[in-house]
Amino acid sequence: MKSRSILIILFFLIILLPHHAKGETKARYFVRLVEHTYDDQLYTVHRGYSVDYRSTVLIKFPDSLSAYPANIRLKATVVRKNGDEFEIPLPGYSQLTDSGTVSINSETYDSSGNISLKESYVQLKRWAVEPGDQIHLQIYENEGYSHIFERHLRIRKLGLQGDVSFPILSVQRGGDHPGTLGAGLSYTGKYIHRDRRWLDKIGWGANLSLLDFDPDQKIEIGLGFVTTFPDDILQLGVGKNLTINHDSGYYFLGINLLGIKEKLGW
Repeated sequence: MKSRSILIILFFLIILLPHHAKGETKARYFVRLVEHTYDDQLYTVHRGYSVDYRSTVLIKFPDSLSAYPANIRLKATVVRKNGDEFEIPLPGYSQLTDSGTVSINSETYDSSGNISLKESYVQLKRWAVEPGDQIHLQIYENEGYSHIFERHLRIRKLGLQGDVSFPILSVQRGGDHPGTLGAGLSYTGKYIHRDRRWLDKIGWGANLSLLDFDPDQKIEIGLGFVTTFPDDILQLGVGKNLTINHDSGYYFLGINLLGIKEKLGW
């Protein structure tokens, strides 16, 4: 019984201990992605990070790769929100007749033969890459096409930003009154981080609404506070009808139909 328990413990330890997949060690130090922002900042792009649509993505290779006698290929593909794809030619490799294949064996390098491994870059703004797109970056060995490095980079508008939306509102006013429908204009702000955070999907701001509380009033305007989630699709807020004097307070739930349309890529 004791020996069986020891075997079970060893079995689970073997499963739980970290394992290196084939090529994992080489891939970890094979390439470094750096975001060069529009305001001249540099950020290392880790897995799970986003890059700003106005930035340039640098593909850097360490000098230690000269010890690896291998041929590699680089491929960067833009994947649009609607599923369309197109490949971006990588600068520094256009002169190669082998569509981006380059030798990194420094011992056999010469000016008329092999071409040394170069830093490459992807200028997102030049290729009209937009928030919501993705960059599919692949680096693989030419022989056998086995992947050495693969990454999907999400493209977003990063930092502090403001958004305008036009929600349809379901309004409940104060006092003993039935709910009504309304139309609104919301301006909300939020801060988008490079790494994924749930707070990125929440915005706060002001809402201006057209209401229908009093049949004798031709135009009724409400002003209030609104919070949005996720990505301005649903809107929840409170406000005050500025054109009536009694039971002027209200709260509302809004739906941004244009935001849904944009989210679906229609």
